[in-house]
Amino acid sequence: MQIEYFYDESTGTLTYVVYDTSSKDAIVIDPVLDYEPQSSSTATIAVDKILSFLRQNRLNVRMIVETHAHADHLSGAQFIKREYPGAPVTIGEGITRSQKEFKRVFDLPESFATDGSQFDRLLKDGETVRVGSLTFEVIATPGHTPGCSSYRFGKHVFTGDALFMP
Repeated sequence: MQIEYFYDESTGTLTYVVYDTSSKDAIVIDPVLDYEPQSSSTATIAVDKILSFLRQNRLNVRMIVETHAHADHLSGAQFIKREYPGAPVTIGEGITRSQKEFKRVFDLPESFATDGSQFDRLLKDGETVRVGSLTFEVIATPGHTPGCSSYRFGKHVFTGDALFMP
């Protein structure tokens, strides 16, 4: 198993690609979509770097994983999925708690679904997920948001914003 990280300076966040060099299976964790608040516009600079890496290494994205709903940046998951349509966009099942809170706080319309249906798959706390040749464990880590999950690949744990770096 190999890990490549991509640091997004504008948001101070990290995207990870976990991959197997033999099978070429890959999982993308927390892809960032660029957002310019002054003009309220988006760009795919960060996503394009990830896609370039995936293509150069001939990797097959098998899953796109979010650690939580991000308030400090937008997700680039759907842009990755457009290039790899077989890769489901996933998140911990705690997202439903976050959605209910966001719906209340942001006064979202009654029609806004709070059942996680915006994602292809909800991951359960304690679940072991096998994706091609890669395996990881789902660990609910609420705190930063009610729906945070961390993901353990062997000795490596991807925490999203459950832990902050200096």
